[in-house]
Amino acid sequence: MASTLTNDPPDGDQGAAALFTAQRLLTDENLAYFYTDLLINSPTTIKRAMARQNIVKSTAYKYANELAELGIAEELEQLEDGAALWRVDPIVGTWTTGEAELVVSPTVIAVYGAAKIDEDIGYFLERYGRGRLLRAIIETTTYLEGNHTRRGIASSLAVPSAAGIAVSQAIEAVIGIVGQHDPAWTDIADGIHQRTIAEAPYTISSE
Repeated sequence: MASTLTNDPPDGDQGAAALFTAQRLLTDENLAYFYTDLLINSPTTIKRAMARQNIVKSTAYKYANELAELGIAEELEQLEDGAALWRVDPIVGTWTTGEAELVVSPTVIAVYGAAKIDEDIGYFLERYGRGRLLRAIIETTTYLEGNHTRRGIASSLAVPSAAGIAVSQAIEAVIGIVGQHDPAWTDIADGIHQRTIAEAPYTISSE
């Protein structure tokens, strides 16, 4: 299963469905976190996802079924320890408005999902909003490409240095762990140190 969010006209069925999917993931941190966990551990069982995320069975299946209804997850015929394996694939989409381009990818989704776990990302989202958090992802990417400083990120975002530096460090960790599953961020993720990745609010199962 491969999923691509396209930039079809918003009145087209495919474009409208894709836009709705992106909106759901970017406005529900719990769903975004569940999606990301399944992505970086795919294929995996719901039981293992429950253990990694410390959530109950009813909640896990609620999210899994919603992802399936959105067309970005599927239950496989394969079993592991008697339980069905689930898989989600990277989704990527771009929408162009009159003033800006919105890019949705696994890394962007993962940062928003991380807000439920990571204090720095959670604080930044609550204090400055979703739009500023998206800009923080872009500014952090610029930093990782060698074209910015941590303090420069804060300045560009018009936030205190402490907030800008903290959120960029947290975002860097997310890029490091999720970027390997994101075509748009693979090259950048390759340069992130394992010590930084270890701080990411996501877990890759070793089993």
